[in-house]
Order: sequence, then C-alpha cells, then structure tokens
Amino acid sequence: MEEHMPQNIPGHLRDLGWLHLLLGQREKARTYLEKAAQAPGSPLASLEAKMLLAHLEGDAEALGRLVVQAELWETQNLVEKGRALLAGLKGDPAPLEGLSGFFPSLTRALLQKDPGLLPPYPESREERLFWHAARYRLLRKEGDLEALLALTDAKEGILPGLLPLESLPRKRPELSRAYPLLDLLRLGWKEAIALRLPEIPPLKVQVVGRFHVENPLGPVELRGKAKEVFALLLLRLPREEVAFALWPDIPEAAALNNLYVWLARLRKLLEPWGVPTYLGEEGLVRVTSDLEALEEVLVQEDAEEVLRLYQEPLFPGLDHPHLDRKREEVFHRVRNLFLKRREPRFLERLLELDPLDEEALIPLVESCLSQGQRARARKLLEHYRKRLWAELGEKPSPRVEALFRTL
Repeated sequence: MEEHMPQNIPGHLRDLGWLHLLLGQREKARTYLEKAAQAPGSPLASLEAKMLLAHLEGDAEALGRLVVQAELWETQNLVEKGRALLAGLKGDPAPLEGLSGFFPSLTRALLQKDPGLLPPYPESREERLFWHAARYRLLRKEGDLEALLALTDAKEGILPGLLPLESLPRKRPELSRAYPLLDLLRLGWKEAIALRLPEIPPLKVQVVGRFHVENPLGPVELRGKAKEVFALLLLRLPREEVAFALWPDIPEAAALNNLYVWLARLRKLLEPWGVPTYLGEEGLVRVTSDLEALEEVLVQEDAEEVLRLYQEPLFPGLDHPHLDRKREEVFHRVRNLFLKRREPRFLERLLELDPLDEEALIPLVESCLSQGQRARARKLLEHYRKRLWAELGEKPSPRVEALFRTL
C-alpha cells in the first residue's frame, strides 16, 4: 500500500498497534503505534496512535494535550475514546462529564464500580469484548468470561489486554497462559506457574570475583548460613555431605534436620512464587553460573576466555574448607593453562594474582629480553626481588640472579 494507497498506511499501523494492545503485547503495540504516529497521509489515524501511545506510557499530561487536538478536529468518536483513556489513566471520571458514548459510559461504570452504568449491549464485536470484560471485572460472572473467550479465535490470548491477571478465577489457571510470566511470578499463583514452569529462566549466579544471585524477579540477597548452604550446593555436594560440612560436631540426624530448615528458608528466597524451581531433591537445578562457565573453558583450554572470566576471590565473603579447596583447584588450573601458553599477557596476569610466582616471572623476563625490552625486564626483576625480601625475607633463586647478571 505504500506505493498505491499511502493514505491508508497510518490507519493500518494504528489498527495493528491496537490489536497487539488487546493481546497484551505491549512492545509490539508500541512499535506499530510509533510508526503510525509518524506516518504521513492520515492525521486523525496518527493522532489516535499518539493517544494510545501516551496511554501506554502512562503520560496523562501528553494524553490531555492530544485530546484537545482531537476536539479541534471535531471528531466525536476520537474525543470520546481519548477522554475515556484519560479518565481511566487518572482514575477520575471528571474528563467524562457530558459524554454518553460507549467508551465513556464503560469507563464511568468501571471507575464508579457500578454495573448499572454500563452502556447497552453493543453490536460490534470489538465493543462486545470491552463490554464483557468490564462486566466481568464488576460482577465476576464467569458467563462474561466465557463470552469473551468465544468472541475471538485468540481464546485466552485476548485476556491480557482486557482483564487484570489477579481478576482471573483461581480454578482456571490455564487462562493465564498469555499473561507476562513475570506478572504471574509476582502474583504467586502456584497452579498457573506450575503450568509454565519450563518458561521460567534459570537462576543466574556469580561467584567469581563477586557473589551475586538473581532470579527472574531480580537480585536475591543471601546472608549467613543461607549463603553457605547455597555455595556448597553450587559445588554439587550431596545433601548429607553439605549437612556434615556445616555441622560436623552434631549427630547426623540433627545436622540433616538443620539443613532441611535452611533449605526451606533458601527456597523462599530463591523461589518466592512458591513452586519448586531451582532447589530439587538432588540439589540446585536450572542454574547458570560464571563458575560453571569458567570450568568449561578451562576444560577446552580456551586461555582467552579464562583470562576474561577469572577473577579473585572465588566465593567472596565465605570461609569454609570445601570452598578453600575449590579456590585452590581453580587457581591451579588457571595457572597451569597460562604457564602452558607462555604468552606475556597470561604471564602478567599470573603475576597480578601472585607477584612472587617465579615460574611466571622467568618466562616473562625472557620474553622481554628476546624483544629487546631490557629496561622492562630489569624493572620486573627488581620489583620481584624487593617484594620477595619484604614479604618473606628471602633472596631470589640462582636462576633469577642469573637473569640479573645477564642484564
């Protein structure tokens, strides 16, 4: 149509935006409405798109200005629709004064919570959707809900644009399928969440350089024993071993009981929506962690990725023998890989991690000498010698002294 009927483009874009609003697809709606607002050829269609955008953004001031523009065009239907949107946004029926059309009457009934103010049953299918939705919100009669579902082949897909999630009957969790998953998790509707469990994103965990846990609703703050339990579970330790590691001085049954108490507390933090998602019988599931990513690239001997991912400390803020062993294991794997590569940037990183690592120092100095960087080589050796004496009261090895003599 852009070539032959460009004047129709704004109206079609507006209608597509409106359709996606009805389906609760706000981002898709915004895309089409923004295009309609800018498209030339039909000022009224563009104006309506701008009104819908302002309502979508919750901008009552901008919507009010657009309604005034609609009044200058003397288009009653657009004025009524705009004032109904404005009244709904403000939660105030004042903008509806003197108006008796379908949308003003519908909005007035909702704002005043009076089904007696609903307009007569409409003829158009679109208006019937809004009428049944408003009547259901006021009276909670499932007949109106069934009528809504029968009016369009979108079935429950039409509900997010017409009804708040919390208004759906709890015995019908399948009706929530089209609503945003995050809204469902915030509401904590367990039966509905269970139906969409595969959609829930994995738990994001960072323990390399910082300790940060994040579920789909945002950061999860773990403290004290909960943090320790989580860290040991992340190491894939069996529950019995976690219990013994945390409470080694009490009987096994008592230690396991303590662990179950903390697992229950941990579950409330990780899964506040009340449906088991990340804590299973065997430990943590559906988790992505930077430690796991680091260990994968270590197996692949991808030194570049290891250089990017590895930071210290590992499991910051926690002190436990199991975690100490993991720190040592990961560090030695990183060190062995970097020493194997023998490239300056990897050796420099090792010296940042351990300034007294002679095995990293010597090949780095030799590399500097091979490139004629004698001043840098001397600086590295002098720094090492001073630090070795300051921290350990020791002199360099014969090999390091030989490099000094070479310089």
